[in-house]
Amino acid sequence: MSEQITYELPLSERIRTFLRLEDLFEQMLHFSQHDGEWQNRAELSCLLDILAISSRTDLRNEITKEIERHTKCLVIFAKNPKVDREKLEQSIDQLNSLNRQLLTSNGRIDQVLGQVDLLKCLSQRNSIPGGTCDFDLPAYHFWLNKPLSVRREQIQNWTAHLTPIRQSISLLLQFIRYSAMPTEKIARAGYYQQSLDTNHPVHLLRVSLNLSSEYFAEISGGKHRFTVRFMLPLETERPSQIDEDIRFTLSICQL
Repeated sequence: MSEQITYELPLSERIRTFLRLEDLFEQMLHFSQHDGEWQNRAELSCLLDILAISSRTDLRNEITKEIERHTKCLVIFAKNPKVDREKLEQSIDQLNSLNRQLLTSNGRIDQVLGQVDLLKCLSQRNSIPGGTCDFDLPAYHFWLNKPLSVRREQIQNWTAHLTPIRQSISLLLQFIRYSAMPTEKIARAGYYQQSLDTNHPVHLLRVSLNLSSEYFAEISGGKHRFTVRFMLPLETERPSQIDEDIRFTLSICQL
C-alpha cells in the first residue's frame, strides 16, 4: 500500500482543542530531543502555547469527561462476543489509570506561569514578533547561556505535570481515529458532499490521499453535512478546485 497523507476536520470544540494540543506536544517533544539554544527556545514557545490554551478552558475537566464517555462506550462494546476482550480490558484500564492521575492532580494546569518568573515574562513577550531578543529579556539571555544540563532539568520540572494531559489526549485521539472503518469514495470534478445522521454525532472527519498527489483536501462542515474539495495549489494565486474525479479514503469517526 502506498504512503498516504491524511487531512482532518474536528466537528466539536473539545476535539479541536485536543488536536491543537496534540500538535504542540509533538513539536515540544521533537525539540526536547535536540540540544541547543534554538531548540530550547522553540520548546518553551510550545510550552507557552500549551499553557495559553489550558488557561482558556477547564482542560482537565474536559479530558475527564471525554475519558468517561469513552469508557462507557468500551463497556458497551464488551457485550459483543466478537470483540477481543483482553485488548478491550487493557484499553479500559489505560483510561481508568489516566483518569485517576488527572483527578488526583491539583491546581491549574497553567499555574507554573505564576511560579516561574522567567516563563511569566516570556508569555508576555511571546506574541510580539521578535519580542524575546536578548535586549528585551536579558534574564532569558542569561538562562539560555546556562549549562545544557541545568536548562534541561528545569524544563523537565516545568513540563512534568503535563504528562497525564499529553498521554490522555494521545490515547483519546487514537481511539477516535481508529473507531471508523475507512471507505473508498469518489469526488466528482473534485467535489464531494455527504449528509450526517444527527442522532449519531461525528467527532472527527478524516480524508486520506496518496502522498504523491498534486492536490490537497479542503474539508468543511457541521453536524448536518460536510463537503470535501480537492484543491490545486498555485504559487501566485488562490488554490483552485481540481476539475477531475478524485478517489480518496474517508473515515467518519463517531466514537
